[in-house]
Amino acid sequence: MTDPYGIIDLAALKQPADGGATAGEASAHEVTVTEQGLQQIVADSQQVPTLLLVTSSRVPEGAGFLASLRRGVDAHAGAVRLAVVDADTQPRVAQALQVQQLPSLLLLLLGQVQPIVAGVLPDGEIDTLLTQVLDLARQQGLEVPGGEGSEGAEEPAAEPLPPFIAEAYEAIDRGDLDGAVAAFEKHLRENPADAEARTGLATVTLMRRTQGVDLDEVRRAAAEKPGDLSAQMLAADVDMLGGHVDDAFGRLLDLLRGADQDTKDAVRTRLLELFEIAGTEDPRVGPARKRLANLLF
Repeated sequence: MTDPYGIIDLAALKQPADGGATAGEASAHEVTVTEQGLQQIVADSQQVPTLLLVTSSRVPEGAGFLASLRRGVDAHAGAVRLAVVDADTQPRVAQALQVQQLPSLLLLLLGQVQPIVAGVLPDGEIDTLLTQVLDLARQQGLEVPGGEGSEGAEEPAAEPLPPFIAEAYEAIDRGDLDGAVAAFEKHLRENPADAEARTGLATVTLMRRTQGVDLDEVRRAAAEKPGDLSAQMLAADVDMLGGHVDDAFGRLLDLLRGADQDTKDAVRTRLLELFEIAGTEDPRVGPARKRLANLLF
């Protein structure tokens, strides 16, 4: 019997369950991806290029590939982040990323997911890949921190987060999205000009809207009901959650042709939220804003 990624899983009948895909010590520059935290990692890619590894403990070569990526990321001292998705414990995240084979390596840069390889890269190619990722990030205007040879560089101490922002992040970590929304809203009542907090609120609101949805069912409903506003808006949320920003924008903008005023208002509000998540510097936001204005007026 095979799973959705084509892995023959007979061995799982004889092996006790473990904690997922592991390969020794995690990198200091590594995060574990969960459904609740995916969109925050997408948002963070506006500042830090991120390698997304979707893997499983059932893949024989997966642990070795993970270990090699960890060594490579550590050698660049935080200039690139490694984000690891365990497809066994986070199948919905793997579905959102549209992964067909394990392991799969993707690049997350400026909120956009790009496939790199389905399978394993030889050790000798990983450093070259990381160098290319950093070059691409610089070309896209990111100020890449760290880098090779900077292990000894002393990083400035991080400033403590504002109390309500810290409360929001703690709520996200424990899966309390309602609590996170409430904390962001409290902070914004006192600090209405805080752009990062507005982005955080929009992000966690997106996470709340998509929490518990069946991704396949959402896409099927959107395909079967192209004129259904609710179906298309939820599908756009799922697109955004998976880093498919252009798809999310395009899906909503397409609803505006010949739409009534209520539909226009709803789509405009949702698009402004997604623009907030993508960030004003995202090159896809400007053209989408222009098209939105043309369609509305």
